[in-house]
Amino acid sequence: MVELGGVGCFCSRLLIISAILVLLPSGSLQGKHERRLLDKVLKDYNKYERPVLNDSDPLTVQLGMTLQQIIDLDEKNQILTVNVWMRVYWLDAYMAWDPKEYGNITDIRVPPSEIWIPDILLYNSADERFDGTYPSNVLISSDGLCQYIPPGILSSTCKIDIEYFPFDEQMCQMKFGSWTYNGFKLDLQKLYEEGDISTFTTNGEWDLIGVPVVRSEFTYPCCPEPYPDISFYIHIRRRTLYYGFNMIIPCALMTVMAITGFTLPPDSGEKLTLGITILLSMTVFLLLIAETMPPTSEVIPLVAKYYGSTMLIVGLSVVMTIVGLNFHYRHPDNSDMSNTTRAIFLDWLPWLMRMKRPGKSNSKPKIRRHAHSAYDPVKAIDLEMNDIRLRTPPRIENRERMMYRRYKCNQTLEESKPMVMNEPICNGHVTPVKSQSSEAILKELKFLSEHFRKEEKHAEVMSEWHYACLVVDRLCLYLFLVGTTVSSFVIIFIAPNAREDLIKSL
Repeated sequence: MVELGGVGCFCSRLLIISAILVLLPSGSLQGKHERRLLDKVLKDYNKYERPVLNDSDPLTVQLGMTLQQIIDLDEKNQILTVNVWMRVYWLDAYMAWDPKEYGNITDIRVPPSEIWIPDILLYNSADERFDGTYPSNVLISSDGLCQYIPPGILSSTCKIDIEYFPFDEQMCQMKFGSWTYNGFKLDLQKLYEEGDISTFTTNGEWDLIGVPVVRSEFTYPCCPEPYPDISFYIHIRRRTLYYGFNMIIPCALMTVMAITGFTLPPDSGEKLTLGITILLSMTVFLLLIAETMPPTSEVIPLVAKYYGSTMLIVGLSVVMTIVGLNFHYRHPDNSDMSNTTRAIFLDWLPWLMRMKRPGKSNSKPKIRRHAHSAYDPVKAIDLEMNDIRLRTPPRIENRERMMYRRYKCNQTLEESKPMVMNEPICNGHVTPVKSQSSEAILKELKFLSEHFRKEEKHAEVMSEWHYACLVVDRLCLYLFLVGTTVSSFVIIFIAPNAREDLIKSL
């Protein structure tokens, strides 16, 4: 009995389902109307015919573009690659219908291969296929309005202006137009005054300023008909954070290192090596920059000018370092300082730069004049002894100074009084004169005095050359520091918006 009850329940359910299927219509009303509509609009449609009622009237096509992303701007090959949605609108006179007759259907989707579409292409395309758009369906409204929105990745040629690199702005043109129809057959108009950037994805290297749209007409020499075109100008500005930290700041630091090399002592032996190493490093950086730039001879990039000026400063610093070392290692036996050199490097330049030489005053130097006066033996001895006392190196002992003093006293008295005296008096001391012993002593004293005088002269001349080297280093430090600062500000800040970009970068 249980089994018979189960079979009866199943049969009753089957009867109910069968009744519902019988009562349902054999097909969907919406699908039936759309099929009928497609049969009607596509039955006698010729996709090769321009969809206008009067063949003498031009067909108006509106063109717009939605910029999604800037994929890449290849400066070396001068190619811009972007992701866009193209918007092409036109009115097809053969695609209109009354929605009431077709179940209130207001729009349909048709593949572009089934109907007429304008042959609008990117004139300055750099794509291998020339047209990089995807053939999406065309949305057709009941009034005949066709909306064709193909997405695509477009590559176009773009003339790169690298005059202010890396503070440059680029204006890349994407020129669209009909490939076969002239302006009398197809009137191309812009959809909006600006390109749509509402869904734009921010780029890490470029800031998007805007996408202005310009319509123009061009008449070719072969044909009298005008050919309209729509140009979308993608205005972008380079972000300088990457280039500031990887190009400009290292160059500035190397320049500062080259300038501060003038503060090193000449005896350290690293001044020349430091300058040459910095010069080679800047050359390597300049080669890296040249690899990313297009090979053009029209302009020199701003960063190349900056590197060129700093390399010139570093090169001059190496030259002046060599000059300073030449001064430092000069020897009195083969090089003597002239009066002009002494006046410039020992008097005037130290006074101008507020340098004080040990044992000398920092007063304004006077013009050296050589005046001749009468010779006073005693006064000459006192002046010479005072000068010796100031200039004598510490290695000369007091005994030798006294011997030299006695020798000069005897020599002076002999020249002033040629008569032989038994007991000449010199500074209150009685000096007996003996012919043979006096001659021997005088000969030894003369030899010692000439030796010490030569050493004193050598030491004085070397001290002057060493001080001249310090003056050259100090002068180069001031001049190159001012030159580097001025050239950096002049070269960098002549670029538009360079100050704002550097502030943002830092």
